Amino acid sequence: MLAMQPGHAVPGLSAFNGVRPVLRRLMPAFAALVVAVLCLAASGAALAQSRAQVYTQDGVAVDETAGNANAAREKALAVGQRKALDMLLSGMTDPRDHGRLPQPSDDQLLRLVRSIDVANEAVAPQRYRATLTVRFDAEGVRGLLRNAGIAFAAADQGLSLVVPVIRTDGGIYWDDGWWRAAWEQAVGRGGLIPMLVPLGDFADRQALPADGASLADDVAKGELAKRYDAEGVWVAEAQVTGSQLQGRMTAADGTVYTANGQIAGDNGVATAAEAVVAQLLDQARSGWRATNIVDYSRRERLDAVVRFANLSVWAEIRRRLAALAMIEKVEETLLSNVGAEITIRYYGDREGLQAALTRQNLALVPLGVDWELVDRIRNPDAAVQPVLPQNSGLAPYGGVAPTTTSTSPAAAPATNTGTPAAGTSGQGGSVPPRTVGTGG
Repeated sequence: MLAMQPGHAVPGLSAFNGVRPVLRRLMPAFAALVVAVLCLAASGAALAQSRAQVYTQDGVAVDETAGNANAAREKALAVGQRKALDMLLSGMTDPRDHGRLPQPSDDQLLRLVRSIDVANEAVAPQRYRATLTVRFDAEGVRGLLRNAGIAFAAADQGLSLVVPVIRTDGGIYWDDGWWRAAWEQAVGRGGLIPMLVPLGDFADRQALPADGASLADDVAKGELAKRYDAEGVWVAEAQVTGSQLQGRMTAADGTVYTANGQIAGDNGVATAAEAVVAQLLDQARSGWRATNIVDYSRRERLDAVVRFANLSVWAEIRRRLAALAMIEKVEETLLSNVGAEITIRYYGDREGLQAALTRQNLALVPLGVDWELVDRIRNPDAAVQPVLPQNSGLAPYGGVAPTTTSTSPAAAPATNTGTPAAGTSGQGGSVPPRTVGTGG
């Protein structure tokens, strides 16, 4: 996007403002085209919703005994479903709320469960052991937490690859031993942050060589991610120093997590690796919860404008908006073939909305006294666009200040208007990687 200075016109803005009277006169003739495009958007929204209709919890270990094998199996499946729900809810919510998580009845739980996959079965005359993957109805789970008045993270994290590497005095290399085994045991496609350890075959290592430059190269990591249809690559590095195992994990967004473990005993390094991996994942999940937990008892609205090259682009943007669980609906107050005025109705606060939009490559950018919703795929520099002063001579899209309306059960609706300040969400810039660490 072009940088804008006080007194300069925004490209396409005058055309968009000028289209309003014409659009209103031609609305009947334009309606058929709009309906067709919105049908496309609705189908995209349905597709996005279908992706978020199931929450998956894997790695649920069960071990139950009863009078016979069949009874033990039935008991294990019942216990496993409730255990899986507890694991899922704990992962979605703040630890301070774990003591009051809802406990549905057996019938309610049965209605929440979509399917169960069973692995590693071991059957004895009076005992049953297995590892379960349980899929839950996402809207039912969200409703359970909303009714309990508990804030939760409903955002869906896409699949990430985690590449285990070992650092020694001789350099860095892909690991095929205890460090890789610890990650394979700890991660899965379910849970709060779905992760997969790549095969580590020749093609993988050619796409992402284990050297410092390549492991920091977003292009190389992107090539590896494409092989597995993943959204990003995390690098998990281990280094043994004396009796200490030092772990360092760099997330796809640059956040760095660190943890240490003590090596002791015959199987010390493998045991230490499991402990370090658990610490790193716990930090990552805690960070994800803190960033994405939304108070669904709080409803807000935000008025914005959006510009696009054609209505097909707008339909594609709407699909990305529909994929965000915290957005209740998007209303078009004015639509043309080059832009729209919209109202976004959402849960939580504006900072949370901005973070959620970022995951869909969208951004809210202050524009004079208005907000603009910008497609960062087509306008990658939008996040660093300067805020225009009110006396810039730039005509606002809607002629009104950015509006946010909050509604909660404990308070009547309130409207706050004002000018977005520099440095608020939507005001981009270079942000150094965060580092989170624990010692052991």
